[in-house]
Amino acid sequence: MAANNLTVKFLNGSAGYQEYVKEVAKEWEKAAGVRFHFVGSDKPATVRIGFDYVPGMMSSWSLTGTDHMQVYGQQSEATMHFAQWRRAGDAQKRSDVLRAFGQVLGLELEFRHPMFHPAWITNADGSVNETAIREYWENELANYIAWDELKKIVLDPLEDQAFFIHKTEYYDQWSVMNWPFYEMIARNIPPIEFDEDYITELSENDKSFAQFLYGESFGGTPPDNLFVPLIEFECTGSSTRFSVTTTKNLGVRWDGEVSKEYTAYDLPDYTTSEHTFMINKTFDETKTRKIVIGEVLDYGEAKPDYSYALTRFDFKGANNAGAIDIKPVNHALSYIRIIGGSDFISREFNFTGYEYLKELYLVRIGDSKVILDNCSNLETFATSKGIWKPGESYSEPTDPIDIGDYESVFAWPDYPESLYSLSDTGGLTILNCNNLKQISLENTQLKNFNFGDLPALEYVYLSSFSGYIVGGSDPYGKLLLDAVNTLPAKEAAAKGSIVLRGIAFRLYPSENETGNAIGPITPVRPNPVYDQIPIDRVIYNAINQNLPAKNWNVVWESGFYHPIIYLNSTNHNN
Repeated sequence: MAANNLTVKFLNGSAGYQEYVKEVAKEWEKAAGVRFHFVGSDKPATVRIGFDYVPGMMSSWSLTGTDHMQVYGQQSEATMHFAQWRRAGDAQKRSDVLRAFGQVLGLELEFRHPMFHPAWITNADGSVNETAIREYWENELANYIAWDELKKIVLDPLEDQAFFIHKTEYYDQWSVMNWPFYEMIARNIPPIEFDEDYITELSENDKSFAQFLYGESFGGTPPDNLFVPLIEFECTGSSTRFSVTTTKNLGVRWDGEVSKEYTAYDLPDYTTSEHTFMINKTFDETKTRKIVIGEVLDYGEAKPDYSYALTRFDFKGANNAGAIDIKPVNHALSYIRIIGGSDFISREFNFTGYEYLKELYLVRIGDSKVILDNCSNLETFATSKGIWKPGESYSEPTDPIDIGDYESVFAWPDYPESLYSLSDTGGLTILNCNNLKQISLENTQLKNFNFGDLPALEYVYLSSFSGYIVGGSDPYGKLLLDAVNTLPAKEAAAKGSIVLRGIAFRLYPSENETGNAIGPITPVRPNPVYDQIPIDRVIYNAINQNLPAKNWNVVWESGFYHPIIYLNSTNHNN
């Protein structure tokens, strides 16, 4: 029961008190295989918490273990009580919560241990002073529990019931299960309270005994019936970085489906719609691990066939990621961006039937194969970090309108992506995506692409080295001509635009110690820049004639310092 079905609710109390109790109770979840499921006040619960709920009661207490079940039908009565918190310091409150939830798990108050010292409150002749003990506890609990029952808890030694229970060998003076100041009370010494006098952390014996009873901690991860996997990927390395935008609580299992390492991402109280979590995770050990992002359900909520939690997934640190699996269960995920790198291993991305996807960015993915099929709401596909458009005047292409990326941080690019995306090795297939309006193929090694099956297309951005789709083949530019000739004709009121940019490697001068250039050298890592590339004059003229006839504007833009593409007829007959 403690693993999956231990429900808790609040009968009263401020939001601050309630959150404090939830947070401190997690210490037991970290220590052993237990879960506390907090439910709404209108739901039945095994544990019911009240704050100053019993008039006149001065003590904080809890029923022990299965005693909660004996009063399960009395849902308006508290089984755990916190008193006088308005006057209590943080140490006292933390001590109260740890002790009370220990009792929920069946741990007895530590002074009941047979080896408790200084033992029971006694008379001068050594006999138990039952009158003094009864007076103390009845005063503390405001006669809430009849003495015949209370006596079993605070007076009758556990050794009389030893065959019913597990027990530690020795009394633990550092256990959170110690009743505050009971040793002073036993010696008839009036307690003077200071925060440092309270036990505010689980002792090692508390943790080991709880593990003995309930097994190892689940690490905070919810049970499978309350966790809906949304995205999975493998991560090799010491860190990962991504962001998720969600309308519901999420959790991340950092090392497999039953990971003991887990982080909860609960929506802030002030959130009224969706919230973005920026997640940077560093691992103590470098290895390959499976990371699972999932929706966390409320206790008692049926596991759904579809999830409407995730709306955006921005995987900025995908360079060391593998086996990326974005589940079809996502029915609100409209934005996906995956940014690879030099260590990114090419793979197949198959987005078939992702009808809720609107924007897809796959950047620095090398020879990966991409399939987009039946994505009926897809409007944008790009191998750039965002979609850039020239300003209203095409004579000033460096004055951009930045769209397509929800962070709105990317200006008109002066430099291409340093690593290519897509080639004929893997290829790009787009089928039945009739709402696709924008395509950006940045630093692509594709040599051809057919735009003819994209009737809604209105903006295209192409950049490549001269051997590929922009400027490739014999004569130069034949590949480009073949591709742009497939662009769908546009209506007069809905003119299309295509931006064409060449890429080349540029050599930078090295410098001596004074900072003076000493001559060009090949960079250790090639540096691609937007630059002039050769286009056959006949091809160039054909493109400029054919596209306006289809109602498409053409922008020949090769970079910040090169406003027009270079026309070259060398070694060609024109």
